[in-house]
Amino acid sequence: MSDITIQQTAGLYLKRLIQENYDSQEDFAYDFGTDIRTVSRYVNNGINKISTIQELADFFGVRFQDFFS
Repeated sequence: MSDITIQQTAGLYLKRLIQENYDSQEDFAYDFGTDIRTVSRYVNNGINKISTIQELADFFGVRFQDFFS
């Protein structure tokens, strides 16, 4: 059994937020102002920067802590 890192947990939460609020990762990438490759990396490999997680929390109107639960 493999362990999921904190970064991967944040990526999985982002994936859920995108699925709940957007038709595609590409639509989200456009609204967030980033590249689809970056969004794909966040979702598949996790989010490494705390500042990015805070930006995403602010963008979606959720708490920073929600990315880790």
